[in-house]
Amino acid sequence: MKVGMHASETFDDILVRKNKEFDRTGMSFWGYGGGTMHPISKLQPFAKYRIKQGRDVRLVMELIKSNHSMSAVADEYSEDGENWKPIPEGIEVRGSKYALVLNEIVPGELEVDLTRYVVGIGPSEGKNAGGYIKGRVDKGLLDYVGPANEVSPRIVKSAYSAKLAQPFGVLLRGERPAR
Repeated sequence: MKVGMHASETFDDILVRKNKEFDRTGMSFWGYGGGTMHPISKLQPFAKYRIKQGRDVRLVMELIKSNHSMSAVADEYSEDGENWKPIPEGIEVRGSKYALVLNEIVPGELEVDLTRYVVGIGPSEGKNAGGYIKGRVDKGLLDYVGPANEVSPRIVKSAYSAKLAQPFGVLLRGERPAR
């Protein structure tokens, strides 16, 4: 997932806030938008299948320049679109329709060759990620497949990643002032 300024908050400030959330609650909600990783129809089935195979599901963060300024704060979340719960005390999600549920965000210099991955679910399933994640497509649910034949590597760098935690992704709603 490409990350950067969001809801008028710098990435560094978001990271500090998310680490405090993890320290207080043992998890954090990482807000996002866009249907390529819809929490119920794509993310949850993708993650559950990989966990069943004994694999981790990780968020890899590629830092980009961004100027996102929407700042509504969610006050409820849902794992299924029907049952809604208050956002846990100590967690705040700004300017997002959805959220990933994460364990601790950890630093670590990573270089990921997107051409070694394919889209793992949805209408673009099987498409090489090197050609998929570009332009307005800034995130994806990807499966590792190894080196791609006759394709030039497409390396993205990441300084942070996090393991996803149950229920992996949630819908968000409501508005309240930022704390």
